[in-house]
Amino acid sequence: MQDTKGKVLFSLLAGATAGIVAGLLLAPETGDEARADIKESAGKLNKDLAKLLKEGKARLDSFTGKAPANSEQQSTDRTAADDLLSSMNQPAGPGAGI
Repeated sequence: MQDTKGKVLFSLLAGATAGIVAGLLLAPETGDEARADIKESAGKLNKDLAKLLKEGKARLDSFTGKAPANSEQQSTDRTAADDLLSSMNQPAGPGAGI
């Protein structure tokens, strides 16, 4: 769900940016006014992207804080799975190889 949320947010930003650029290029205003609007829109987009990066970094940091406990559990699970697989490869008893 988080991956979908990020994709939606990125799509909204991309769509908004495309709309702003198209609107500015098609608007009947002078070059100075258009440049001022582009500069303002770029500043706004910069702030939005900085906010997204900050939120993404916070999410990433929250995941890395959980990694050591999770990797310890994965190591235990992997050892148990390896033991089970090696026991399955050994003959079970008399006549097992027939």
